[in-house]
Amino acid sequence: MREETRPNAATPVAVGDSMEHGLIAASNRGPVSWRRADDGELVPERGAGGLVTALGGALQDEPGTWVSVAMSEEDREVAVRHDGEPFEVKANGSRFRLRLLDVGDRFEDYYNTASNRLLWFTLHELWAAPYEPSGIGWPAAYRDAYAPVNDRVARAVIDAARESDGEPEIYLQDYHLCLAGGLVRKALPDAPLLHYLHTPWVGPRYLRRLPDRMVHDILDGLLSADVVGFSSPLWSESFRRCARDLAGATIDGEAVLWDGRRTAVRHFTLGIDETALEAVAGDEATRRAGEEHDRELDGRRLLVRVDRTDLSKNILRGLQAYRLLLERHPDHQERVWHYVHLNPSRQGVPQYREYLGACRAEAERIRERFGAHTLSLFVGDDYPRAVAALQRFDVLFANPSVDGMNLVAKEGSVLNERNGVLVLSRHAGAASLLAEGALLVNPYDVESQAEALHRALTMDDEERASRAQVLQQQARLGTPHEWFAAQRDALRQAVEARDRGT
Repeated sequence: MREETRPNAATPVAVGDSMEHGLIAASNRGPVSWRRADDGELVPERGAGGLVTALGGALQDEPGTWVSVAMSEEDREVAVRHDGEPFEVKANGSRFRLRLLDVGDRFEDYYNTASNRLLWFTLHELWAAPYEPSGIGWPAAYRDAYAPVNDRVARAVIDAARESDGEPEIYLQDYHLCLAGGLVRKALPDAPLLHYLHTPWVGPRYLRRLPDRMVHDILDGLLSADVVGFSSPLWSESFRRCARDLAGATIDGEAVLWDGRRTAVRHFTLGIDETALEAVAGDEATRRAGEEHDRELDGRRLLVRVDRTDLSKNILRGLQAYRLLLERHPDHQERVWHYVHLNPSRQGVPQYREYLGACRAEAERIRERFGAHTLSLFVGDDYPRAVAALQRFDVLFANPSVDGMNLVAKEGSVLNERNGVLVLSRHAGAASLLAEGALLVNPYDVESQAEALHRALTMDDEERASRAQVLQQQARLGTPHEWFAAQRDALRQAVEARDRGT
């Protein structure tokens, strides 16, 4: 790959000859994406979030390779240029050795059908029985797209491992790659292997809504790892029960014994990237957005939600709870402003488009009935605007029907400057950590959510301050670096035990 000389931009560089390649990460979305500049050149940009911070940070300090799937047309152009071979890239001060895979026409069925409908809907308990799932078209999407893409990723991981000096540690990420571990294990029987799921996990009865073959293959793939990790002890326990009831495994404490292997099933707390948050919080764009919020707020109490438009985020019931709040406690109609900040998600999936439309319609009904001043709905990608709202909220509302963790609850708790109250679903992975400081609610009980909002808005200053202090302390636990370090320790302990035969 030729050297880029563009000033003030991330610079792709040719593969060096001085790096060893010890740590291997694999995920659907990689740490770098590409955008096309005004002059047509492709410019790399480093991704955000705890995963990139944690694994990306480790890959700055030691040799390694990150395997991922090309997500955009620009990504695919870069992937085709390298034809699956490793290359190095600099992006926003970080340097990565990548294997970027173009999966061609399989991408739509692999990503939107198999991953984001079949698996995501199942793991988040989103199927609307008796109408969905229909079961039509599943075998083809799984057989002809999901499985081949997992095979492609696994082969890239295997190639990267065989290039390494010694035996690299392999870290597979999330539900898109549930089959990859089994394929890696067959080729590399002694490789240290961890698979982390950022989603919830369901019990055996719900998992069996998937085709039997798919359930078998998923459990086979995940149980090929030395360690399977989740964000909450609830999801770890559900996975163990699936392994026992559906695969015939034996549970031994936190571990699962199956097919001659011992797999540790653990949960690891992933907290906020406070350094990145502070940078955005202090940015000029955030300051301007905050001034705009203050003008709109005009001395009222601020009720905030910040979410992707995912069905699992339960936005529609949240809006219904706000409507009930205004109906039952009319004093709030002139004293509260509800700012709803939604980032469009998976609009290629019909159910997601329909859901966003339903949320827009409910928001408009509230505005028509109680006045436009009571609610503002923003739909778009504007992180500084979201951060400015999180700095100012009096109440933060996060009521997912189920969530692997819910990072917004943690980010909001740390960013907030007003001793804001968190109203949080008890089915969020973060609930086990934030329960002492938050008001926990049943995400399906709209009436109890409305009463929790009323309690939060009328809470006395002493209790608000006490709860906010607890939230800030708990939300800071498990920095991305600590999260990854805990996984490495767990993996190394599991491999040592395996080598000892214990």
